[in-house]
Amino acid sequence: MICNDCEDVSCTKWSGFLANGTVKIPNPRYRALLHQCLGRIPQSGKPVQLRTEVLLRRRGDLRGVVGLTTFFVQGYAPVGVAKEESGAHTITFYTSLMDQLTDRAVLAVMAHELAHAWLNEHLRPEASSAREDDADMLAEMWGFGQELAALAEETEPVGS
Repeated sequence: MICNDCEDVSCTKWSGFLANGTVKIPNPRYRALLHQCLGRIPQSGKPVQLRTEVLLRRRGDLRGVVGLTTFFVQGYAPVGVAKEESGAHTITFYTSLMDQLTDRAVLAVMAHELAHAWLNEHLRPEASSAREDDADMLAEMWGFGQELAALAEETEPVGS
């Protein structure tokens, strides 16, 4: 994969954690922040191996959602998705909400969504009943505790 931030095909910030990733982030701010986020994830553990697409959208269907990670498991593809296309992650960041956040809070969102991709691939679904808490915990283990705190300060829970 070519790193869009530094144009280096061998950049381990991209290929180390997202071995089979495609990053479609034309916005320089968010591309640089994703580059920074990936560079901070410890490379000592298992990377995300499945095909992963990371992209930006203006807004999503769910109120208050800043990022969303979807995961298709081989043999359990949703209606309308061919089985040969399953076994992949799509990480989507919604700029209409991220534009309102500081860089620290955006880093927290990115780390949280990347943690979802890692958890989906490396833990069985029944091994994790609280995926949101697990993603936050993993992002904190990766060193994004201050960013998660900034995100909590800048946002309010959905439904408030």
